[in-house]
Amino acid sequence: MRRVITTLALALLSATTLLGCGSSSAPQGGEPVAGTPDGPLRVLVFSRTAGFRHASIEAGILAVQTLGQDNGFEVDATEDPEQFTADNLANYTAVIWLNTTLDVLNDVQQQAFEAYVRGGGGYVGVHAAADTEHDWPFYGELVGAQFLTHPLLNQPGTLRLEDDEHPSTAHLPSPWQLPLEEYYTFGSTPRGEVRVLLNIDESSYMQEPNISCDPSGPTFPQGYNGRMGDHPMAWCHDKFAGRAWYTALGHEIYLYQDTDFLDHLLGGILTVLRVLPANCAVDDPAGLPAYEPPMLEGCQGQIIP
Repeated sequence: MRRVITTLALALLSATTLLGCGSSSAPQGGEPVAGTPDGPLRVLVFSRTAGFRHASIEAGILAVQTLGQDNGFEVDATEDPEQFTADNLANYTAVIWLNTTLDVLNDVQQQAFEAYVRGGGGYVGVHAAADTEHDWPFYGELVGAQFLTHPLLNQPGTLRLEDDEHPSTAHLPSPWQLPLEEYYTFGSTPRGEVRVLLNIDESSYMQEPNISCDPSGPTFPQGYNGRMGDHPMAWCHDKFAGRAWYTALGHEIYLYQDTDFLDHLLGGILTVLRVLPANCAVDDPAGLPAYEPPMLEGCQGQIIP
């Protein structure tokens, strides 16, 4: 069984006491957890794919289930979009979109989920959650930014903390070196709309060739570069009644057994559940590196055979 993360242990002691009494209140000053039904906190892990399917999905579901067992919240998992009804979503404090891809809900299901979030339900997005529902404006605003491309090669990279107090990042070293991961470039920056928690050092990994130059891929022949300049990789916001937290990490299977990543994910979940307090106020972009929209440059010799 995985340990309860050290930085959260004291807060979780008080949270567990509340949960054991069937309370739906978070420990910070009695703040209610919006969307929580009577009884223990519950989350729904949603992992339906209509495009690329990540091999790490099953490991991710198991990891969240274990985190729930160790930290006082119940976990259900589904790939059935029919679960997205007002009555069913009311059973959950948050929905975790785990490596979902492309169009996974119909219009009626989208309306139910939007009403759920606007009514206080929480959202956790992991990795390919940003490569989901590209034509649904509400979801794009909820996730914060949407996937554009990633390098062909999964490789080492260096992440940098922007918030060393948020429970999902307070435990991390800075810089945080990952031995292997798939690093997303987004079509827009979430900066100015969210609180950025992590960014990536673009000089620490090779951005080209990337999949927008893959003739066999669905995006060819876009030919975008992967450079953003200011390149956020994890963030949160309170734009709607329900809190949202997203991490671009979570492609590789090994991460779901990695202590730092699991603590990152758990911190995000617990703050969305409002078991732990967190500052998700929009950050001030002043003085930070300029955002560079990824440019349509053509593949210029980097076409993937």
